[in-house]
Amino acid sequence: MAATLDVISNGRLEFGIGAGIQKNEHEAYGISFPKPGDRIARMEEAVEIIKKLWTEEKANYQGNYYKVNEAVCEPKPLQKPHPPITIGGSGEKLTMKVAAKHADRCDWGYVPSLEQFKYKLEILKNHCNAVNRDFQTIEKSCWLGGQIFVTQDQTECGEIVRRLKPKNVSLKDFKKLNFIGSPAECKQKIREYAGLGVTYFMLFFGDLPNLSGLKLFSDEVVKKMKS
Repeated sequence: MAATLDVISNGRLEFGIGAGIQKNEHEAYGISFPKPGDRIARMEEAVEIIKKLWTEEKANYQGNYYKVNEAVCEPKPLQKPHPPITIGGSGEKLTMKVAAKHADRCDWGYVPSLEQFKYKLEILKNHCNAVNRDFQTIEKSCWLGGQIFVTQDQTECGEIVRRLKPKNVSLKDFKKLNFIGSPAECKQKIREYAGLGVTYFMLFFGDLPNLSGLKLFSDEVVKKMKS
C-alpha cells in the first residue's frame, strides 16, 4: 500500500514506523502488546522486510518474528532507493539502535528541553558509530512542543490556555508540555534547534480546526524566516 501511495502521489510518500506505545489501543483492536524488547525487534524485522520489498525483485527474509519467501511488491516506489523512513521512538538502548541502522529520519516525540535534545543526539551518534553509520545521513526532526499555540499577545495567549487546557492538567504542566508563544519566540526556538542540525519540524497546532494559529505561523514565522 505504501509503495502504491508513493506512485500515485508522484513520489511524495514519507513512511513512518514505530514499535507502538499505547497498550489500550492495541487491546481495543485485538492486537498483542508484548514487552518493549519484542515490539522493537518486530519493528526492526518489519523495516528490513519493507526495504527488501521496495528494492528487490523478489524478497526473501527469515527472522524470529516474520519471514517472506520470494515475495513480490509491485509497483515499486518512485523514490529511489526507497521512500524516506522515519523511525519513531525515544528509547535510548534499543529504538535508537534500530534508527541508527535503518532510519532516514528520527522522531523522538516531544523532548522538553534543548539540553535533553542535545543528549539524545549524542546517544544516537554513539549508536551510529557502533554500526558504522554516518550520523549526518540521518535527518533530525524536532517537536517544538506537544502542541503549538502561536499568538500575537499575552492576552490572546491566556484566553487560548483557559479555553483549551484540559481540566485535569495543571497550568504549569500545560505550559511545560506545549509551545505557547509569539511568532518571534517561535522563530527563536526554531533557530535554536536548527543550530543543532534539525531540518524537519513536527508541528501539531492545538487550536485546530481554528486556522488562526496556523495562518499566523505561516505569515509571521515561515515566510519571514525564508526572506
